[in-house]
Amino acid sequence: VFHAFLGEKLPDWKAAANLVRKIAENYKLPYYTMSPTYSVCKDHGYLTGEQTVCPICGQKTEVYSRITGYYRPVKNFNDGKAQEFKDRKEYVVERSILKRHGAVNVPESVGAVKSGATEQEIMLFATRTCPNCKMAERFLNEAGISYKKVLADEEPAMVEFYDVRQAPTLVVKGGEGFERIVNVSNIRKYIEETVKA
Repeated sequence: VFHAFLGEKLPDWKAAANLVRKIAENYKLPYYTMSPTYSVCKDHGYLTGEQTVCPICGQKTEVYSRITGYYRPVKNFNDGKAQEFKDRKEYVVERSILKRHGAVNVPESVGAVKSGATEQEIMLFATRTCPNCKMAERFLNEAGISYKKVLADEEPAMVEFYDVRQAPTLVVKGGEGFERIVNVSNIRKYIEETVKA
């Protein structure tokens, strides 16, 4: 499940449509949810986004959002949901890494694969909060396969260079190129085939 918190901050409907298209192009998901966050002033009604004070009268407002389930006031969230709300990542159109602005600067650590090399280098592209990434790590560790873990949000140039579009993705470099193995079930299949060989 892909849950995007919009905060009603997208400039227009076209930005929302572009976001939906980008998600659909980059991730294979059964469904995804986009949740606005909004505020309510008892005298002035609905306000856009997360505003703790009404900009018209200066009174406190109730901020409504959704973590899982129904919209409800943030102040009524239990401790776990309140922490999840606090830790959420917000999509900001202007800072989107899904846009390209000219050439990509590839870090030296990526480098070119030496031609004729037979040794493989394996990199697991993951995120900190991805449960399937942890499973992929466990499978690799149990099989005794050495790999380098790359946190996708900290290495955007490597993500773009290897055209990584979802986590987990295993990149296997060898010979004159590389292979991408996407999602935990395909990574497990790759591991099983590698161990048999």
